[in-house]
Amino acid sequence: MHARALKTTRPVRPVLSIADIAAIEACPYDELVTAHNLYDLFRATALHVPDRPALTVLRSEHPEDVGLSLTHGQLLCEITRAANLFHALGIRPRAGVVAFLAPTLPQLPVLLLGAQVAGTASTLNYLLSADALADLLNAQQASVLVIPDPSLDAACWTKARALIDRVATIRQVLVIGEPAGHLGVDEALGAHRGDALDFEPAAERAAICALFHTGGTTGRPKVVQLTHGNQVHAAFGFAQVFGYDEHDVIIDGFPFFHVGGTITAGLSVLSAGGHVIVPSPYALRPPAVVQGYWKIVQHFRATTVSGVPTSIAALANAWTPGTDVPHVRMAVTGGAVLPKAVGSRFEAVTGIRLFETYGMTESAAAIAFNPGRGVPLAGSVGFRAPYSQTRIVSLDPGKPEPCGANESGLVQVRGPQIFPGYLDPLQDAGTLSADGWLTTGDIGYFTADERLVLTGREKDLIVRSGHNIDPAAIEDVANQFESVQISAAVAMPDAYAGEVPALFVVPQPGAVIDLAALERHLEANVHEPPARPRSVLQIDALPVTAVGKIFKPQLRDLAIQEKVRQEVARLCGPGAKARVEVRLDTHKHTCVDVAVSGATAAQLDALVQALRPLPQSYAIASIG
Repeated sequence: MHARALKTTRPVRPVLSIADIAAIEACPYDELVTAHNLYDLFRATALHVPDRPALTVLRSEHPEDVGLSLTHGQLLCEITRAANLFHALGIRPRAGVVAFLAPTLPQLPVLLLGAQVAGTASTLNYLLSADALADLLNAQQASVLVIPDPSLDAACWTKARALIDRVATIRQVLVIGEPAGHLGVDEALGAHRGDALDFEPAAERAAICALFHTGGTTGRPKVVQLTHGNQVHAAFGFAQVFGYDEHDVIIDGFPFFHVGGTITAGLSVLSAGGHVIVPSPYALRPPAVVQGYWKIVQHFRATTVSGVPTSIAALANAWTPGTDVPHVRMAVTGGAVLPKAVGSRFEAVTGIRLFETYGMTESAAAIAFNPGRGVPLAGSVGFRAPYSQTRIVSLDPGKPEPCGANESGLVQVRGPQIFPGYLDPLQDAGTLSADGWLTTGDIGYFTADERLVLTGREKDLIVRSGHNIDPAAIEDVANQFESVQISAAVAMPDAYAGEVPALFVVPQPGAVIDLAALERHLEANVHEPPARPRSVLQIDALPVTAVGKIFKPQLRDLAIQEKVRQEVARLCGPGAKARVEVRLDTHKHTCVDVAVSGATAAQLDALVQALRPLPQSYAIASIG
């Protein structure tokens, strides 16, 4: 078990270009990537940098409010203790799942890693409904559920209490805090040793150790399986290209139910011997954490800050003149295409260079990275991960041919970080090919020096009379307008063109957007006439997911509502009013319920005729 000479994932060489990645790949894989499982990663850092700080978890936005602080030697000890606990509870590789329904409390990271060493861990999005959580737990056949006591998170406690009787496979509940009739985490951990494992960990990199929810439908959730090898390789790739080593300190602003929290800003730094700071149990969701973010950066002398694009915009707003963070060498962003104006403003305000990265849950977060010790290219997500392949293929499903440099197409990836498939293998179709290629659903192209540039999501394309419109081409122009903080373009249904662009804009704090001037700006600078927005709408904030990604399905619903209101005004006159509700039926088809007041029967009939050609189903009713 201990015969192999273990290495941390600290960089083999500085990565400045694709040639450096090729040079890394000239070495045999097992010579550089010595870990066969996650436990090996922590054995390596405990061996090489035992006294360096590894993990700090804050209880609030105050840097002094430390709930946990461990060196790499101590981290290995506590992971070992947690793994022994879960092994004693019957968790084994490929047998038993430990599910976590809790924010990132001080005890959670160690428990999560220990569960993966013992068997398989699932981190659940605690913002989901009880019904969705029940579907997930039943699909995963969870046997141990880890939850916080009600004083730490009342919502998680209440949901968990409702779930226990709905998931027959749960045989043990572990409580962080006061156990209240269940098994308490502190007491349970205290009964186990931390100096050695009581069992042999998984020896094969192909062993599954993590489950992440990434969508799906009611009753059929989509769950990604990740192996030890997937995560080990992702951590290696991040460390090589970003240049992470034992001197790095990163603020991990992602939740731990997302690979951004566990891998992008977590495992990738820990495995290199670096120091991870968790800024609060709820990541960057609490406004107080965002407002106090730069004080946390100063206090811990962070070298790397991170967040999805919406968080990057918020952190720029939280910056105050005179803030001194000389140790920060880069800001990392990913999870969505970075609007140019957001990136430019962040860099202008903070003086910190932004490095975009690109990944998916299905790739353990690791597909491409800008070189952390080199020069990032604005608008590019950087070079591919070492020992992996990325290709661009035509968007024409009938002719999936490779694209040349600077030619846009569908991004596909293959390599050791690519997941083995969804928990439900029927969901692999169209995403994972038999020969290991992951179809990402993202659109992009390669530059001449092999950097990847993303332009949008395939499903986010606006198709106007057969013309594919990339929303980013509209958003980039809108975001350059002085009073616009951020924008998002989506498809609005149209009887003639099928879809036309609608643009939602959020003003800078304290600013007022002159919509007429913005429309003139768009007219002059969106160079493709079909891409010029038919409607421009101001809203207070863009809807986002739990990890801060812009949630375009909700914007598409708002665009449908706006389309209906436009048609009501056109056909029923200024006195007519409409209440519009958008929903999905059991077959996931979009249905629109429209209740109109102040319209005649003839006007209502004209409205029915106008909406009938649209792809959604419309039900029109008069309410007076």
